Amino acid sequence: MLFSHVSNTGSITGAEKLLLLFCLQISPYFDCILTAPQEGRLTYDARKKGIPVRILPYPLLYGMYQPGAQLQEEAEALRQHSDFASVLSCLLEAAPDIVLTNTIVNVLPAMAAKTLGIPVLWQITEVMQSSEHVHAAVAVVDKYSDCLIAISEASASLFRGRISRPITLLPPSSDNEHLHPDQGLIRTGYRKILRLKDSHACIGYISSFIHSAKGLHEFIRMAVILAGSYEQCRFVAIGKPADHAYYERCIAEVNASGFRTRFRFIPFVESVHAAYSAMDILVVPSMVEEGLGMTALEGMLCGKPVITFDSGGLGELMRNTGNGHAAVPTGNYGSLAAKTAEFLNDPFLLESTGRRNAEAARNQYGLDVYARKIAFFVEELRRGCPDWMSGMISSSVAATRASQSALLPDAARSAEGAPRAPRSSKPKRRKSRSKKAPASKRRLAHRRTGAGRAAKTRKSKKRR
Repeated sequence: MLFSHVSNTGSITGAEKLLLLFCLQISPYFDCILTAPQEGRLTYDARKKGIPVRILPYPLLYGMYQPGAQLQEEAEALRQHSDFASVLSCLLEAAPDIVLTNTIVNVLPAMAAKTLGIPVLWQITEVMQSSEHVHAAVAVVDKYSDCLIAISEASASLFRGRISRPITLLPPSSDNEHLHPDQGLIRTGYRKILRLKDSHACIGYISSFIHSAKGLHEFIRMAVILAGSYEQCRFVAIGKPADHAYYERCIAEVNASGFRTRFRFIPFVESVHAAYSAMDILVVPSMVEEGLGMTALEGMLCGKPVITFDSGGLGELMRNTGNGHAAVPTGNYGSLAAKTAEFLNDPFLLESTGRRNAEAARNQYGLDVYARKIAFFVEELRRGCPDWMSGMISSSVAATRASQSALLPDAARSAEGAPRAPRSSKPKRRKSRSKKAPASKRRLAHRRTGAGRAAKTRKSKKRR
């Protein structure tokens, strides 16, 4: 049972994309239930891919990202939150063998799972802001997890040597089949929408939600420097304003620059690959340490030169793909401009860097690479945690449900979700490819005809 911290309606964040990808890649070995606090793009996409979904609200603990003196008390207070009993009831009903909680701020599902004796995988997708109280956040994770999954060394570093739990490094990937360099027709069409001529050099910025941490202001300052020397440059910023006052200040600076006609501001795009294809250079100016940087990775997969600030896992990504020279000191928008100018001055460098980025990104972070790492991770669980893989956990939770569920308050449950009875023990082996429809689609078809539940009760070989 996998718990997302959010399910945004207008767009989908990198953490949500990664959770869905993890869910899809782990589903050949486990029956997965995706739980989210509300309906959104994540839950819609999950259902389309045959993943059962439950909607269940639960609060986030943002103090985990910026630890303060009272953090551990704030964490324990979650037990008194009205949603805690609802999550307990949901877990008792579903009786999963393992719970995964996604992002550092998603504490309550981990606490509820541990209360019932369910093992917890905690996926760390960001880098906590360092402070004198960071030990308190580490202590919460140590107490309510059994294993950490970190998406980069940057996200793992604060836990190394401070936590008794094992840490698995599992860098992200992307399953978007449209993220590739050869998109000439898409590029032409989207550039027309953006009113870009063939002679224009498009320098792009993309963020699901725009606030100061995502560096739009630094992008604009870089752009103004370049606009004075490169008449052919056009600057496209895509993202939904999350901090409207900050966004308005950025727009005001553009209006005062004298280069307003060179900018395009787009709040949302349905097909992000089309936006990447229209760009000539992608700039990712994150002002905080990123867990990795899915925008930069997606830009590389689309064959674009990428320039970033050297911010945590973002700099790690750049170095791992041979782009360390294009990760400049955080906050230095002058260096962003200088590095961008190098590509503008050398069309061959621009084109060859894009080709090399597409290859390097796939070699280091491609979907095949990710699938092999998932298979290795499952095998490690099989060898190191046999109790988790035996079905004993779900049987124990089911027994607890039978004896204690009457004592718990009623919890809101979604109309769809996991079967009520615990299922068998052995994990499903990955099958070789055949001409049959994917298992997820067959399961979905069975559910639609009413056969799915009966078939699963008869012979399921997977676990939650």
